[in-house]
Amino acid sequence: CSGSGEKNSYNIGIVQLVQHPALDAATEGFQDALIEKLGEDKVNFDVQNASGEPANCATIVNGFTSDGVDLILANATAPLQAAAAATSDIPILGTSVTDYATALEIKGWTGTVGNNISGTSDLAPLDEQANCIAELFPDAKNIGIIYCSSEPNSIYQSTTIKGYLEDKGYSVKEY
Repeated sequence: CSGSGEKNSYNIGIVQLVQHPALDAATEGFQDALIEKLGEDKVNFDVQNASGEPANCATIVNGFTSDGVDLILANATAPLQAAAAATSDIPILGTSVTDYATALEIKGWTGTVGNNISGTSDLAPLDEQANCIAELFPDAKNIGIIYCSSEPNSIYQSTTIKGYLEDKGYSVKEY
């Protein structure tokens, strides 16, 4: 530490679920913003990819907690869940997470996590998507929704938009 009480540099652990252009862009944007704000010499990144395996997220995050990083960026739902399970002390930022209440199984959601976790949501306006479908396909009767059953936020989005579409008179089947 310098004499002013300011840290010489910050160590940031970044865990990303899988290599994907959208996730890569979120990680790069986060790094660019921190470098711009703090300076390249004030921030060190340890970027690790879980190769699509949620179990790898836990291993990566446990390494970050052992190393005593100053902050964890959890890029996607599984990394956020792993980080939340690993530490209640190290600040965690989430990105590429649709709904924090769903991802973290928070009952009685008030809009804040209420602990060491914060971040951004990528939730699209599902009611407006349902309106768009109705506008583009006014004569449609049946709609199929494809979602990932192992991803809680995918289930959340599918269930939510299904309700909006059924309210508009569509028959909806989830796959």
